[in-house]
Amino acid sequence: MGLEKMAGSFGTGERAREITEEPQIVALPEHPSIIELAAYLERLRGDREMADRGDIRPSEIARLLPNMIIAEAVKGGEDFRVRLFGTALVELLGEERTGKLLSEFAEEGAAYSHKNPDAVQRRWLFITQKAFFGRKPVFVKVPFAASGRLYLIGHCLSVPLTAGSSEPTQTVGAMFVTRADSA
Repeated sequence: MGLEKMAGSFGTGERAREITEEPQIVALPEHPSIIELAAYLERLRGDREMADRGDIRPSEIARLLPNMIIAEAVKGGEDFRVRLFGTALVELLGEERTGKLLSEFAEEGAAYSHKNPDAVQRRWLFITQKAFFGRKPVFVKVPFAASGRLYLIGHCLSVPLTAGSSEPTQTVGAMFVTRADSA
């Protein structure tokens, strides 16, 4: 089986590098852990528009926490301050981002073929704001390419959360990766 077939809709080479600039929004999640987290948050939401941050019980999703991010809206959602950046994300992306604004994110280290902090910031803000202002979950696939070769697919989720009111104040998300040849 060739890489083109294994890489699914992302392709290879230049196409993979281009797509790293713009995440692919997908209607439904494909990664089992993203499916599990989405179902958990949907169960917490119940008949409300959004789940409340206070409903989340870390012990119920402990194995997912290393891949999770919680971000709090700043200036009405113009930016977001990271309250939790899981250890698996730190390891994957090469930067501890807890306490940082999304607009302060740096390069994605060796994970991407380009070294462009602005693109990294735009990507994270786009996904987070889409969930926050859209008031519903967003599922995303992001290719990781290096040396013109697609090697990982990031499966992502961002979900708006309330904090004791009916308005979103935070987002919770996660990213899990698979090898491109197993996607």
